[in-house]
Amino acid sequence: MKRATAVLRHYTTADAVMRQNMRTMHAHYTTHQAAFAAFNPEFDPAFGTDWLAAIDAADTTPDNTVRTGELMEDTTEVTDVMEQARTAVQSVFYYVGRAFPHNAGRLEQYGRSTYVAARDNHDRMRTLLKTAFTSATRDKAPLAAKGYSAPQLATLGTLVEQLATTNTTQEVTKGTNVEGTDHYVTTQNLAYGYGQEASAAAKLLFAEDAATLALFRLGGPAASSPESHEVSVGPGDVASITFDTALLATTRLHLRLAVPTAGQVALVGRVVAAGDKLTLRATLTAGTSELTVPAAELGLAGQVLQVQNDGPEAVRVEMALA
Repeated sequence: MKRATAVLRHYTTADAVMRQNMRTMHAHYTTHQAAFAAFNPEFDPAFGTDWLAAIDAADTTPDNTVRTGELMEDTTEVTDVMEQARTAVQSVFYYVGRAFPHNAGRLEQYGRSTYVAARDNHDRMRTLLKTAFTSATRDKAPLAAKGYSAPQLATLGTLVEQLATTNTTQEVTKGTNVEGTDHYVTTQNLAYGYGQEASAAAKLLFAEDAATLALFRLGGPAASSPESHEVSVGPGDVASITFDTALLATTRLHLRLAVPTAGQVALVGRVVAAGDKLTLRATLTAGTSELTVPAAELGLAGQVLQVQNDGPEAVRVEMALA
């Protein structure tokens, strides 16, 4: 059985911090969109719309690292579909290169950097196909102008379903479900990819305007951002996060369920050390998915926030200094 290799993030900050940085940068892009478009017509209002949609998708895609799933053994049928998939994605990569020459950021949005690892792994190939099909659907007009046909696009979408269907006929071995995790990370990378494009253009566009250029730094504003963390917790489990910033009684904390769904119950409290019992706590549910509270309301003095999942569904909790 081939072992899956996780898709790597294209950024080094926490996922929640990256998404917030992208939302902030997107707002600056909207303000300066006319200047970007004058510099390069590809930076039109649609670019901003697609970017925001990618950020929203990244924000609402569940992190499946807490799930257990299945890995599949390859069969002859899967091998045949995999060969078709390799041909299809290589074809779309070719036309993206023609439609967006010298634009590595745009090609990255199609999952190009994951191809080598995905070419012989059907779980990762399925994730790559989904990413490429979503991006090609968005870019179908410029791709068509370079010769990428509607049937080719339809075939790309069909292969996603064909590969999923062939997987159901295989012998199953229990293992780590990296497909869901790969899809989550790929979605995060897609949102970040737009920021990479805007940042690269800004370095030329605002080379003589240091203040504006600073707005498009990939790492976020030069000034340090409030400390933030996120954690995924499976049903019945407990996880702990230690803050570096002193959590005083008056320190305010913003707590959020990243993907609220019915049945979720996350208890968030402050303890002296990981493993201590929660005394006071805030309760996050689908109905109350965001709270801003003083640290004193979360328990005794301490630098550790503990998340206890009392619901039947996995939760992802974001916490930040307000």
